[in-house]
Amino acid sequence: MGGLTLTVITSRASSLNYGENIGNVSILKKVTLGDGAQKTYISDKALKYDIRRKGKEEKGWKLLDEKLKELIEGKKRERKQKNKTETVLDVDEFGKELIKEYEEFDLFGGLFTNLPVKLSYGNSVKRTSPVKLTYAFSVSPFRGDMNFLNNIDAYNRYIKHVEEKSEQAIAYTEEHTSHYVYTITVDLDRIGIWKGEEKAEKVLEEEERTKRIQELLDIILTLDRQIKGRWENLSPIFVIGGIFSVKHPFFMNGVDCEEREGKLLLNLGRLRDALNIVPEGERDNVLVGLNTGYFLNEEEIRKELKPLSVGDVFTRLKEEVKKYYEGS
Repeated sequence: MGGLTLTVITSRASSLNYGENIGNVSILKKVTLGDGAQKTYISDKALKYDIRRKGKEEKGWKLLDEKLKELIEGKKRERKQKNKTETVLDVDEFGKELIKEYEEFDLFGGLFTNLPVKLSYGNSVKRTSPVKLTYAFSVSPFRGDMNFLNNIDAYNRYIKHVEEKSEQAIAYTEEHTSHYVYTITVDLDRIGIWKGEEKAEKVLEEEERTKRIQELLDIILTLDRQIKGRWENLSPIFVIGGIFSVKHPFFMNGVDCEEREGKLLLNLGRLRDALNIVPEGERDNVLVGLNTGYFLNEEEIRKELKPLSVGDVFTRLKEEVKKYYEGS
């Protein structure tokens, strides 16, 4: 049994996840803490969207699409029920084929209800996600900054002529620039495995299971977000985690920092407490990655945690993933 967990501090990025508009104002997604401070966040769904997008663009991942109709037709079978024969969708064969054909379904799961065919058992086809992400919360609090949007150049050149508008549209957006912190945790034992009605079945060989997790790590290393005409960098500047026998997001609440003088101050006391929760015989498996120049207490971090570069941590993790599946 094994799980991979990583807690990441991202590069500084701006205004990453908007909710509903109020009038002509775009509102950032945010939460209010007990002391009244507000933190902006990127939802887990938004993070997964960009992971899937990069998976498709850069790794050739197949995402769930309209071809599912053909797959459903191919997995129908006849079943005798009392004195009659009925056509049903073989749920286990359908689920296994989804894992095999679609990286999205294997890694992030899915739920199919109200299918236009009777199921061989149950009332839905579902797979709980083996890859789980938290929200990415901002390090610095939101201070209410706004941006006044207009494009008088475009209005004068063509909008007023094409759209016959007497005046340009004016809008406002909330703005916030910060580093963000999130955690990703993967149940390595469920990758490429379908849990059926009676038993769990391995669908993918170890080589393909390894490949999918290594590609996921590649994507996390260069994660970005495209929003409102901007390309924002979410690559890690600090990362801590590893592969452990206990499947748990060990460092989710252990990575705490604040911004001072334009740099970050990492709370090493919180991190020590998180490290003490890791099974005693596996603490040497903890990998720490740090990029230079972002932390006020960088010297202290290097002295206590002996970090690698962020890139080296991901290289090591990909090697550990390969070893894990080769030994499974």
